[in-house]
Amino acid sequence: MDRTDAPVLIFLLAGAILLTLLFCARSSNPAKSLGPAPEMGISSLLQAPSPSLSSLRELRGRAVVLEFWATWCDSCRETIPYMNKLRAAFSGRPVVFISVTNETREKVTAFLRDNPITGWIGIDEEGRLQRVWGVTGVPQVFIIDPLGRITLKISPSFLYASDIERALMAAPQKKRIMQ
Repeated sequence: MDRTDAPVLIFLLAGAILLTLLFCARSSNPAKSLGPAPEMGISSLLQAPSPSLSSLRELRGRAVVLEFWATWCDSCRETIPYMNKLRAAFSGRPVVFISVTNETREKVTAFLRDNPITGWIGIDEEGRLQRVWGVTGVPQVFIIDPLGRITLKISPSFLYASDIERALMAAPQKKRIMQ
């Protein structure tokens, strides 16, 4: 090794240390809370067991993957297959996937014909939910643990199954055993 290789090695070592620190921070258990999730409901739902949700409190005991998206958003469309795979991976588990848009029911229904989303679809035409959650751009995902606490705010492109698993770990032991 000569002197010209030293800066490259230092750069690579620093990068490896940084990646290790990021991975360790991301994989620590249990999920750290970013605060309580707003309990505001969703007045119009598609593909859900009921046509609306009066409050997120109704979903306590389950993790919630709350995604804000739009039909016109290229990044949102690109992540649909990935999010559908995540939903399939958690099928039968206490996890609810809700994708919320501020577009009209008609526009979303037409979009879903060619671009199926397998979870619940929230229609929030006035954008009230986006304002309450502080969403300024889409796509944006929030993970809510079974106790109603936000554990992660992230782009769906960087969401991992392990993030949802960490949120599930916040459930009381009794509930985890029963489900």
